Amino acid sequence: MLRRVPVTAALLALLSLLMLVPSIHAATDSDWRSARGFLYPALFGLFVAAGLGTLLRPMSVRETARHELITLLMIWVSLPIVASVPLVLITPSIGTSGAWFEMVAALTTTGGTVFSDHGSVPPSVQLWRGLMGWFGGLLTLLGAYVILAPRRLGGYEVMVAADSLGDDRSVDMRVAGAAFDDRTMRALKTILPIYGGMTAFLAIVFNVLDKPGLSAAVHAMSVVSTSGISSEDGGFAASRSYYAEAVALVFMVLAASRVFYAPAAQVGRKIGWRADPELRMMLVMAGLATAVLFLRHWVGVLTIDVDEIGSTDGFSALWGGFFTSISFITTTGFQSHAWESARDWSGLANPGLILLSLCAIGGGAATTAGGIKLIRAYALLRHGVRELERIAQPHSIAGSGAGPRGLRRQGALIAWTFMMLFILALVGSMLGLTLSGMRFSDALVASVAALSNTGPAFQLIAAEPLGFAVFDAVQHKILAAAMILGRIETLAVIALINPNEWPSRNAT
Repeated sequence: MLRRVPVTAALLALLSLLMLVPSIHAATDSDWRSARGFLYPALFGLFVAAGLGTLLRPMSVRETARHELITLLMIWVSLPIVASVPLVLITPSIGTSGAWFEMVAALTTTGGTVFSDHGSVPPSVQLWRGLMGWFGGLLTLLGAYVILAPRRLGGYEVMVAADSLGDDRSVDMRVAGAAFDDRTMRALKTILPIYGGMTAFLAIVFNVLDKPGLSAAVHAMSVVSTSGISSEDGGFAASRSYYAEAVALVFMVLAASRVFYAPAAQVGRKIGWRADPELRMMLVMAGLATAVLFLRHWVGVLTIDVDEIGSTDGFSALWGGFFTSISFITTTGFQSHAWESARDWSGLANPGLILLSLCAIGGGAATTAGGIKLIRAYALLRHGVRELERIAQPHSIAGSGAGPRGLRRQGALIAWTFMMLFILALVGSMLGLTLSGMRFSDALVASVAALSNTGPAFQLIAAEPLGFAVFDAVQHKILAAAMILGRIETLAVIALINPNEWPSRNAT
């Protein structure tokens, strides 16, 4: 029965049911205004979902690949409109444009916010922001494994190139597979227990580590979804706990790796965590960034007497750099409470270029992390190493089998193509923001933060205490478009609008 419900009606009904959670939370706090602000849109949404389910159900047909991509695009465009209704009713000061931007940032797991003072925001709204980030992460995983992976998109085009040397179609919109409903239910049965279990366990651990209930729940949802949403002005670092940050670091790495969710994949080889090139690449790049921040104290120009700095300061600097580096490469964007120590040791007033590079590269394919994706960076690295070998030894023959050769050839080619598309999207976003009156430096940081779905990066790197609240409605729309584009990826958009990739009219 549920499998035959249209996607639009099912998502609207689920979103409406989720509104009841902050409504109940507000009622328990005797915040009746907020409770009504969530309850009324929830009831109306359920009514509309029932109507859409009845109206569209007889018209349902077997969905094509192009229709699935259009559906995925419309999810990121339309769901924030519905999710923003309670914010308009409860916090009218941010306006309709600000409320829509807030929900786009949450559902795309970007995490940017227009709220300049979290203390003045009702707790139920903070819970709603965290819940939408978590729900957006779940939708991202389902979209990756149900829609993008079978069509060799979202990073899987590189993996398939490594698995099938000689196949000249790294992106294929005509790949036959199971029905959309069957793929969705199979992926949901695999992903939801892991995704929900990790969230519940992390919330309990954070609560045990002296985080308040609301803060523990919001930060747990943010870590697992890599959305970087926080309910406190100081962010995740407000607790100033090494233990909480250590637990969060482990779960950020797990959330940005596809190892746990690999059984939901319909294409590509299943690999263990020890052989996962993305996981190794993530740790190596985070380690290099930490080393630059930490070791520059001895090799740079910083005029501080090393003998006057104790081992405690050194550990704080090392931990602050490593945690923040992992947080940014997973596109979560949390800042360690020891980040200031890392900045002092690096001698850099604001090492924003390092953090921007990390979040632009992003996390693993088919995860909630954004950015270019580690598998594409790995393919380009392997190709670059091979080219350097050929310069030194032009007649050398690279071994290691057909898979690595496919990764170095077709995988590197498609990865480079995506990288160019990412840069073009970045330039377009920067151009729109600068024409709207934004400074070039702020436009650069905001565009990278939006396209890589790392919203907290703007507030940290641009040193703007108010974050996205300083922008006007036009700039919010440009950044929201960049967030959606970064979420579904430019390569998927190109495949969607390319007539050569459309299914034929006679295809079933």
